[in-house]
Amino acid sequence: MPSTAAPRQQPQRRAAIVVRRVREAMLRLVHPAEARVSPDGRAVAVTAAGPEGVELVLTPVPAGLRDGEAEGAPPVLLPPPRSAAPAHRHSPRWLPDSRTLLHIAEPAGPTPALARLAALDTTTGAVRSVATAPGAVEELLVSDDGRQALLLCAEDGAERDGMNLGLPVRLGAAPAPERFAPGTGRRSLHLVDLANGTMCEAGPAGLTVWNVAWRGGTTAVATVSEDTLPAGYYGARFAALDLNARTARTLYEPEGQLGAPALAADGRLAAVCEGISIVAGRPVVIDTVTGRTEVVPGVEDATWLQFDGSIADDRPGSLWFAGWDGTGSRVGHAGRSLWSGAVTLSGAAYQPALSLSADRRIAATVLDAPGRPAEAVVARTGGPDAWNWLPVTALNSSAGSPLAEVRTEETTWSASDGRAVDGLVLSSGAPTGPRPLAVLVHGGPAWLWSAGYAPGDVLGLAPALAAAGYLVLLPNPRGSSGRGLDHARAVVGDVGGADLDDVLSGVRHLVDAGLADPDRAAVLGHSYGGFLAALAAMRTDVFRAAVVVSAPTDWLSFTHTSNIGGGYDRTYRIGSGSTDDRAGLIARSPVFAQGGGGTPTLIVHGSADRVTPVGQAHELYRSLLRTGRAPVELYVYPDEGHEFTDGSHLLDAAARVEEWLAAHLGTGAATPALPHRTAVPGDASPEPIPGTASPVGPEVAAPRAPSGPTTPGRSGSATPPPTAVPDGSER
Repeated sequence: MPSTAAPRQQPQRRAAIVVRRVREAMLRLVHPAEARVSPDGRAVAVTAAGPEGVELVLTPVPAGLRDGEAEGAPPVLLPPPRSAAPAHRHSPRWLPDSRTLLHIAEPAGPTPALARLAALDTTTGAVRSVATAPGAVEELLVSDDGRQALLLCAEDGAERDGMNLGLPVRLGAAPAPERFAPGTGRRSLHLVDLANGTMCEAGPAGLTVWNVAWRGGTTAVATVSEDTLPAGYYGARFAALDLNARTARTLYEPEGQLGAPALAADGRLAAVCEGISIVAGRPVVIDTVTGRTEVVPGVEDATWLQFDGSIADDRPGSLWFAGWDGTGSRVGHAGRSLWSGAVTLSGAAYQPALSLSADRRIAATVLDAPGRPAEAVVARTGGPDAWNWLPVTALNSSAGSPLAEVRTEETTWSASDGRAVDGLVLSSGAPTGPRPLAVLVHGGPAWLWSAGYAPGDVLGLAPALAAAGYLVLLPNPRGSSGRGLDHARAVVGDVGGADLDDVLSGVRHLVDAGLADPDRAAVLGHSYGGFLAALAAMRTDVFRAAVVVSAPTDWLSFTHTSNIGGGYDRTYRIGSGSTDDRAGLIARSPVFAQGGGGTPTLIVHGSADRVTPVGQAHELYRSLLRTGRAPVELYVYPDEGHEFTDGSHLLDAAARVEEWLAAHLGTGAATPALPHRTAVPGDASPEPIPGTASPVGPEVAAPRAPSGPTTPGRSGSATPPPTAVPDGSER
């Protein structure tokens, strides 16, 4: 099978050019991955991931923001010097002196190499190498006294989940042959003395650590499991760790999954969010001595927790939290919401999170909103100006960008059973009657579409299609985060059931409102969203076209081949939740689904994906090809994982999707005027760029199925590489 695609020789079309320009603009964005305020509240360190790599950006907090602080000279902040050996620098952690910035430096060369724990003197710009990490650093913690660091490291070959590209950790060249054996690919903890750089493994022996909280000393709390594969995370438990003895004592066995652990200053209390899959959930406070647990009342969809700080203040009700709120975000303390807004706040895991100064008067985070590119922001936490977010970086500009033409509005509707469902609608230009509709379904399913500048799930196509003249619906069906844990768990035991109806009800909602043309509707989805898109294409005649990206299509083979198989499917009780329930797994699989007359389906997948292995795409392709009811094509992109990171692949895939929709929805001529084109690095041509194939194309499997009769569609869910933004795929 050829490794490159034949160039497409069709005339340029406006919609194709618009989609290309918007995706190019998105690739030029710099993504502030997290913002950390210094203990004294005077400076912020930001991880900025952009086309040229990942770097640290240092910026002062605006003078006078702190109560009683006079206007004056901002602190001197010098970033690391650019050297002959460039590095991607991320995970900034301030030491108590508010001058030294601990961080991870990864060599930026083409060959993977070990990362270093480094210390930056922000007043001189001098960088000191502290220690070489024994694996890929997935978390960096600093003791309260600033004398030690704790690294959570994944060894070479460790499998990663869908939120982290679904690719294995590589610390050097890939082995040949690659070895798979029980116990390989562990994630372990390592203590580092920051004065002399000595390092020792801190356990727990024989267990994998998925996330951890620690304040110093020998006590930590963590989510742990025996299974080293990401599947083990779905059965992980919460444990108190003795870092000296390298032992673990179980504190809590959750109903679902755990994330965002926190530990009180004296180690007596711990807290963790209990949710499902990609965790947004309810805070649980645990007494590490007695084992007593308490759920913080009134808090849902929390994704970040922190105790007040001092021993006197550390009590169950003193937790700070951040999390989702519908399609927006919120911040609170002691079970009470302090601020909420129709924006996306985010930290290192691209979920709502804060960084607080030592006195907790200043908060820092990353804020992303419709019409407002992501930037680091700060705010006071008290007083008359509390939670008035002020930007402290200017990494992006919306001036002249085609993304500025896209409007975002929230919408709600009722599903067939009366459940309230929400989502976002994207559009551009003046309303001119019913528009072609593109429904984009997020992964997870415990993820969500949140209010932002350039939503990235489903190949980042939402703003591109909106700019090209489509009405774009981004639904948050049951199973999504943002509406409480019960809403997120409502899909358990019913994947592809009522959640699919929630999506179809959203289509009816827009059609009945006269906004969408029912004869020009398409469904697109990534990961679990691709599963729903495939089901809709196989079971219904609602859509004229479908696009399935990196999706599970056969749950029986998935449970035996995916690196989350046997964990993810058990959590969501696909079939009966047992890998032995073949009939139940088959019944929920798109490759065996029936009922529709045949929907033209485009399948896009990465060859290296280990979360939904590429065989899932081939199974769906062969299944659709054999039925012969509608056209089908499959494109497999080399070296891509669960999410695409290569810019040329993203542009190529976007062009192919746009062509597919234009061909099957008849939308080629219904496009708005071209948005202003901005310069593309390395592009000297003043002419518009057509949506043609990239020089490096995908593997193609595209003999079209015979065109059978079709029915018009009517209405009846760690730090990434520089260009990767997690899009809400399976955990």
